[in-house]
Amino acid sequence: MEIASDYGFSTLFGGVVPSARVSPEEIKSRILFQRFPLEWAGRYNDRGYVFRDPIVHRLQHDRNPFDWQEAYTSCDFPKDVALIQGEASEFGLRVGYVVPVTMLDGRVAAVSFGGCHADIGAEGRAALSFVANYAVGNLLHYKESRKRLIGKVTPREFDCLLWASEGKTDWEISVILGISRSTVTKHIVSAREKLGAVNKPHAIAMALRSKLLR
Repeated sequence: MEIASDYGFSTLFGGVVPSARVSPEEIKSRILFQRFPLEWAGRYNDRGYVFRDPIVHRLQHDRNPFDWQEAYTSCDFPKDVALIQGEASEFGLRVGYVVPVTMLDGRVAAVSFGGCHADIGAEGRAALSFVANYAVGNLLHYKESRKRLIGKVTPREFDCLLWASEGKTDWEISVILGISRSTVTKHIVSAREKLGAVNKPHAIAMALRSKLLR
């Protein structure tokens, strides 16, 4: 966000672009990150504005970076332009720049930078394109790593790690879960090996960092 702010942008949104109408729950699962005014983000998500957004319309066929005004001008649905442009401006979002990111599986993600005003030239466009691709790549790598971790650890191993992260000893965990202390130790060792951790604290740290534990 710091780099984007250098060019006048104050908000940020990244997500996987839907190619067809999907449920609100599915839309929310496609969000990678967002730093928008909460009221605008809630309204946009709850009212399904993604299907009326000229920016999303343009992303269906354009894989090159573009600014919001280009999307508004090229949109074939003037009522959608009036709705999105008008309501976004209520929150100070009058200008923006969008960077599409084509993923390895062929799907398209996009990062949208927004603000009240912006000063972006060729250098700024290149910088924002780099930031967008880096951010999406990192987030997708994180999500995939977390998915692999969740698939590796059994429910009982998870329970043992969870209580260990709360500062419980193996004996205390055995009492809580109603299993033997040696079984608790075995589960934690197994989880540690699956996560590739060097010891129990490292395993807990890896699980916390990946948000396997919350």
